[in-house]
Order: sequence, then C-alpha cells, then structure tokens
Amino acid sequence: MSDVPAPTPEPSRPLRAVGAYLLFMLASVVILVVGLRLDRADLWAPLQYDGDVLLILPMVKSMIERGSHWRTERLGAPGIQELHDFPVVDHLHFYLIWVLGQIFHDPVPAYNLYHILTYPLTVLTAMYVLRHFGLSVPFAGLGGLLYAFQPYHYLRGLSHYFLAAYFVVPLTLMVTLWVCQGRLPFFRQDADGRYRPKIFAWDVAAVVAIGAATASAGAYYAFFACALLVAAGLYAWVALGTWRAMASAAAVTAVVVAAGVVNHAPAIAYQIRNGVNSEPTARTPEEAETYGMKLAHLVLPVTAHHSKTWGALRTAYNSETRPLQNENEWSTLGLIPALGVIVLVALALAPVRRRWPLGPMAFLTLFAVLLGTIGGLGALFNQLVSPQVRCYNRISIYIAFFGVFASCWLLDRFFASRTGWARRVAWPTAIGVAIFGIWDQTDARWFNTTAPNVTADAAARYRADSAYFAQIEDALAGGSVFTLPFYPYPETPWGKDFSHLYDHVRGYLFTRTVRWSNGAMKGREADAWQRSVASAPVPDMLRRIVLRDFDGVFVDTRGYTVAAADQLLAELFTELGPDVPRILHPDQRQIFFDLRPYRDRLRAKLGGDYDIEARREAELVSVLWLKGFYSFEPLGHEDDHRWCGPTGLAIFVNPTDRPRAFRAEMVFRTFYEASADLRIESDFWTDRLPVNQTSQPKTYTFVIPPGRHPVHFKCRQPDSYVLQESRHLTFFVAKFRMEEVPADRVSSKY
Repeated sequence: MSDVPAPTPEPSRPLRAVGAYLLFMLASVVILVVGLRLDRADLWAPLQYDGDVLLILPMVKSMIERGSHWRTERLGAPGIQELHDFPVVDHLHFYLIWVLGQIFHDPVPAYNLYHILTYPLTVLTAMYVLRHFGLSVPFAGLGGLLYAFQPYHYLRGLSHYFLAAYFVVPLTLMVTLWVCQGRLPFFRQDADGRYRPKIFAWDVAAVVAIGAATASAGAYYAFFACALLVAAGLYAWVALGTWRAMASAAAVTAVVVAAGVVNHAPAIAYQIRNGVNSEPTARTPEEAETYGMKLAHLVLPVTAHHSKTWGALRTAYNSETRPLQNENEWSTLGLIPALGVIVLVALALAPVRRRWPLGPMAFLTLFAVLLGTIGGLGALFNQLVSPQVRCYNRISIYIAFFGVFASCWLLDRFFASRTGWARRVAWPTAIGVAIFGIWDQTDARWFNTTAPNVTADAAARYRADSAYFAQIEDALAGGSVFTLPFYPYPETPWGKDFSHLYDHVRGYLFTRTVRWSNGAMKGREADAWQRSVASAPVPDMLRRIVLRDFDGVFVDTRGYTVAAADQLLAELFTELGPDVPRILHPDQRQIFFDLRPYRDRLRAKLGGDYDIEARREAELVSVLWLKGFYSFEPLGHEDDHRWCGPTGLAIFVNPTDRPRAFRAEMVFRTFYEASADLRIESDFWTDRLPVNQTSQPKTYTFVIPPGRHPVHFKCRQPDSYVLQESRHLTFFVAKFRMEEVPADRVSSKY
C-alpha cells in the first residue's frame, strides 16, 4: 500500500455541499436539454420509437398498471406472456419508474423522464464517490459530468434502457476501492492493526444496501461487480498481508449474489415448476468473442465526432471489412477518460511505486481490460463455466469510471499542490475541461441546431399508431387479435434480422382491453401453437385462429417481401371475402381484418361440430423442447432438425383430464461414426439405444397421461471420441412427427 495518505476532504458544510451537487446535476440537465434540443420534444410520446424500445415499454406499462412486469395477460394469446424464461431483473429501475408512473398515470412520460433523470443521478453518485475519496468540489463535479455524458450513455439510450441507467456503478466501485484501501467491509481494524469481524454498523448497512442495489440494477453490472470484487480481494490480500481482505470481498460478493437470487426468485420458482427453457436465452461461448471489447474502441474518438479530423480516425477504423463490429462500438471513452485509462494501464505495467488511489485503480483497470477484451478472461469464463454473459464490452462503463477518476485526481492533485493564483484558477480549469470533455464525448447530433428533429418523427409515428389502434379497440373491445407475421419472442432467431421484431406490441401499448398473440415466450405452449398456425396455409390458419376464439387478424406487411405480402393479402381476401370489415393504417402497410363474420359463416357451416372442433384445437398436446435443445430451422420446420447437448429436457403437455395415445416417428443421430449411448427417461416413454451418423428412423407408440411430463435425454459420447466440437451439438432429433391414435390400440396402465 501507499505511504501517502489519502487527501483529507474539505470541512463539512452541509448546505454548501448540497448546493454543489445540485449545481452540477442542474448543469447536466441543461446540457442534455440544450444538446439534444429536448425543449422541442413531446415527452408524452417516446423519445425513440423503434427497436428495443418496444421491448421495454410494454414491461414499463405492465409495471405501472399492475405493479409487476413478470406477467402480462393481454400479450401472448391464447396464453399469457410470462417473462420467467427471459428474466429482466432490473427491479431497482422498475420500482423507480413505478413511482413516476403514479405521478403521470402514463407509461410513456415515465419512461422518458426516467431516462432523462439517469444523467443527473449519475452526476450525483459519481460526484459523491469522488468527493468521498478526497477530490475537491470542482474536479469531483467535473468527474460527475464526464462520467454522466459517456458515449455509452446516449448511444445505448432508450434502446438499451437499463444499461444506460448505470448510476449505481460508482457506488459499487466505491465499495470495491474500500477493499483495496484496507477499509474492509464486515471487518473493523483495532488499534493493534488487526482486523476483526463487524456485523452491525452503519457502513455494513451501507454495503448491504449498495450490494442489493447492484444486483437489482442489471445482471451484467452485478456480474462485473462480483468479478471486480474478487480482483480487489486478491489485490488487498497481497497489499495488506491478510486473508481477511479476500474474506471481506467474498462477503460483499455474497451479498450481491444473494440479492441476485432474490431478484431471480420468480423465474427460479417458475422454472422449477415448468422446466428450464434454454431457447429464449440460448448463448454459445463463441459470443464472448463476437461481443467482446476492443481496446481500439476505448481510445478512438466517438463515431461522427464534432471534429472532422478526429472523426476521420474513427471512420477509417469503422470499415465494413473490419470484423466483429457491433455494440462494442459504443465503448468509446472520450479523450480525457481514455488518457486516465492509459495512465492506469501504464502504471500497472511499469516497474514503479503505485500510490493510492492510482495503484489499486491501475490493477482493477488492467483486470477489467483483460476480462472484457476479445479472447480474454471473459472468453475463458464462457468456455469453462457459462456462456450466459456474452457482451463483455459492457464492462467499459466500469473502465470509464476509473479513467475519469484518474484524470480528475491528477488534475486535482496538481492544483492542490499549488498556491496563490494557480489555486484560484481551479474552478475555471474544471469548467473549461468539462466543456471540452463533453464536446469531445458527444457526437454530431448534439448541439446541432440544423439537425432534423428525430423526436418529432417518433412522436408523429406514435400519434398515428395511437389513433389507428384506438379504431381497432373501438371495433373489437375485449376481443383477441392474431398478429402476422409471426415473430418469436424475445430476440431475433439464429441468423435472422427482423427490423420490426417488436412492432406488434404497439397494439398492447395503445389498447386497454384487447388481447394480442404477440409476446408468447419462445419454447412454451402458446409459442408452439402460434408457430404451427402461422406456417399453415391461409385457409387452415384462419380456421384454427377463430377456433381458438381470436376475433381479428392484424397484418404488418413491412415484415414480408412485397411479393409475399401481396400473396398473403390476396389469399386473405379470397378466404374472408372482399367485404370483410377491415381497418387500414395511414401508412397503407398495416391492415386489420375483423374475423367475426368469418366465424359466423364457419359456425353455420359446421353446425354442432363447431364446438367439437374448437375443443379439439384447444386440447392439442404440446411438445416443448426446452433445456439443451436448439433448432436452427425456419418457421414451421423446427421439428425437422433439433440439436441437443449431452443432456436435454422435453416436456409433453396433455391439457385434458384423460390419457391420450400417440404414435411418434423420429430419427436420432450424431455427427460421428462410432455409436453414442442415448437414454430416454420419463414416466411414459423409456428407451436406451445406440446412435451414430447413420441411425435409422424410430417409431414409438405411447400414452401421455394428463398434465405435464418431463422427458430426459442423456447422450454419452463414445470413448473413442475424444474431442467434442461443441457442448451444444452432441446429437440431434430429426423428422419428429406425432399423431394421435385410438387409446384402445395401445397397452397402458391407464
């Protein structure tokens, strides 16, 4: 540790301190309003109205209206949207938004305002931490502004909504630096220098609160916090010469993990009851490379920089032929934080004495770089432990704080060591550096009076959609609408690019009583039924839709090619008739068809058989290929080929109260010649068989009892097969087909 003590903070003057925080927080709001011309914005319409905004806004609406985002009854018809397979555990943000929602009684202004508030909140927490570690007011305020206006913040914006709300990160790093400093959470240092356990104290309560907030502000930030805490524990163990430093870091990590488990509790309970579904969160270890951090992105200027000369540097790097360019482009730090990071990395590598606080920050920065960079520690973690954390570039916001801290610390120490006029220019210097830093960190969209008003365009589209879907609700209050094209929820399927992936949720945003099919969780019953229906010929599709009590169908032709859209609409008009009630969007690309006249004709045609057909459609047995299974096939062909790892879980769901018999045909194969040992275990289907790349089709006849029944697949590779190409590709199930047969043709205990 350093022999130079940390600087002593200025004497406490509460009113002056509060005034300083308010001054810099107000400055951030002014910069935001002037920089993005928010004075022209309509805060009662989304500031951004596309992409992932339409993933988060329905959750915000559900949270404000229902007090929870986990279940939304008006999405996922004929089921209910449940997010337990795709847990969004940012509960700290959800509850703060809920408070705003009680004020505005509208999710949109609450959504907009919370994003705006993340700027002054980030200034507050960053400035507080810098003041806590001894920086003077002007340079702590400078650090708060530079950190709040990181490119990471506005580039992620309202799409990566919760990632942009990173104001908890400085508090997390404060506790991490406490460990490095020797101020060990859960321990006290006696006069003899020994550390002893301490459980009940105000700082322990603060650590627990910060740990809980960290776990409730995003899974990525919680993961990075735990990694940095472990690194801090190792650093302090060596520096202090006591294992208690590692124990302290482990205790704080345990708080974060425990709070994370509490946040995930609804998802954990749901998956225990219904089986773990790997499809919504399918990840591969290779994605750590794809979405890893690039050192070049950290230090290069932001894309579309105000300076054409500097911007040219980034433009040259952003070549279309440059590999692995994605969201990691948003890792840019800006010149001042980047200089701080360069100093810290150089200090970590140079054979020099490393004083507080630069010494610990140098170690933590180097560790964070090694964790986040492509081919680094994160890639090893994903290969050896779990691939669920894939976007390691997001650790850049932790690195950014270290860079801001280091730069502001050096400036502050420079002026603190001077006397006379030099100290009197500290404030002007801090203001000048802040102006330069914000100019450097923002792109050409900022402070541009001639730039088009993008928020006005979003507001116009929002108002047009509001009026359109209001017409649908007036015509169909309390009804259900099937949406086309079918989009899996959530996230884009493997190898696909759906620019309108979440557009269907607009119906939910603008109605109060209508139910919508969009939003059924991938891999669950409603999703399986929707896939089957959406891929059927139009006559069969319409018939099955109305049999499941859908009253209308909404078609967004922007999701089809022109030829495919024309063909679909022609078939719909042919089947429904030219006079079917319909509502056309002003953009002429979206159309709603009222299916109730079609249902009346179908009911008249089938007579008493209509209810029998409807019951048969509702009682279809579902086969859910959950944990371990992956399909890369197009819509409607998923059963043609499914890969599985060494173990897989399928759940057969019989929604009736009677046992039902089925004949199932399939092919089990591997991609190697030697035979693997495949075991199938369930309460109605058991088998053990050798499988290889030439295995022949199998036919089974079995009875599925009422309820949900897990089927476990376990595949042991041959001993001669040493190298496993992928943990996800051990064997595959191909050409799976299942049809119901009379129960009296199958022997069963039922």
